[in-house]
Amino acid sequence: MSIFLSFLCLIIPIFIVSFSALSKKLQSSKWKLPPSPSSFPIIGNLHHLTNLPHRCIHKLCSQYGPVMILHLGSVPVVVVSSSEAAEEVLKTHDLECSTRSKMVGTEKLSYGYKDITFGPYGEYWREMRKVAVIELFSLKKVQSFRYIREEEVGLMVKKISESSTLTQSPVDLSKMFFSLTASIVCRVALGQNFHDCEFIDQEKIEELVSEAADALGDFTFTDLFPSGGFGRSIDWLFGKYCKQNRNREISSRLRL
Repeated sequence: MSIFLSFLCLIIPIFIVSFSALSKKLQSSKWKLPPSPSSFPIIGNLHHLTNLPHRCIHKLCSQYGPVMILHLGSVPVVVVSSSEAAEEVLKTHDLECSTRSKMVGTEKLSYGYKDITFGPYGEYWREMRKVAVIELFSLKKVQSFRYIREEEVGLMVKKISESSTLTQSPVDLSKMFFSLTASIVCRVALGQNFHDCEFIDQEKIEELVSEAADALGDFTFTDLFPSGGFGRSIDWLFGKYCKQNRNREISSRLRL
């Protein structure tokens, strides 16, 4: 405990000085930055975000305008909340804003941002998109698997009908739609029926996909403090580092 307190006493003043220097640099910048709510050293505007962040951001936007800056830890985030500003970002300056934010969870699950979903915009991403459009999502390719989709949807409707007429038991639609999606993907990609395949554990696959979805939406201290090793140290203290390793395990199992 004494080591931890000594560590905090050493690291906190360093970050306060660094944050103050960065704030002065931004204020003296030649760029005209959007307005920003009052912030604290180190945490920035994190104290403005409570259990319902979307409502907090909406309230801040009504006060500071359709374009504002929030400092989530040491990471500046531009919040756009009007159609005119969204058009500027997504249409006029779409190339500058086309790359997704880098986060620990997405890095682990995308093998270092090498997939088409989270990869940075560039030549490599354009080539991946070209291959996906030609080999996976072309009209001819999509139509060739139409019978699979029709068969699986028919089976799902039949199951729902039997459940309502014969057993009159409640239907878990989330589980049903997951099974539908997994069945279609399994037949298209592997040529095997998801329910009859011997080497596929349905319960385990559903658990892994659910954990992967949670990992993609999970924030870590490293996401908020990406430089200097401060975020990683806090993640290690609060057990987030073990969860990051769990993301790597999920990624390897999904690949298998």
